[in-house]
Amino acid sequence: MLVSIVLVSIWAFLMFRSGVAEYKYYQSVKTLEPKVWEQLGSPKHFKIPIVFVSSKGSKLLRGISNETVCEFANKHRQAGIQFLAYVAFVLVASIVYFKIA
Repeated sequence: MLVSIVLVSIWAFLMFRSGVAEYKYYQSVKTLEPKVWEQLGSPKHFKIPIVFVSSKGSKLLRGISNETVCEFANKHRQAGIQFLAYVAFVLVASIVYFKIA
């Protein structure tokens, strides 16, 4: 019981952290690079993540030279990778545990 509480707590923390990093990244592009935001089509709500992953959006975002936006982009990428690595680790560990048990 304690193990599952710890695993879920870590998962929730990493998920929250990833969401906050994503929100800060989107807001930094919106406020610090308004021209890029307009070229992305000034997306709202649920369209924002889709626009950021599209091929056109990726090309525009790679051209940003603002250091703050680039820092938020790196933090967003790092938080996402850490979250996915944790989920993959827990899944693999669970599979191994249940194969052995």
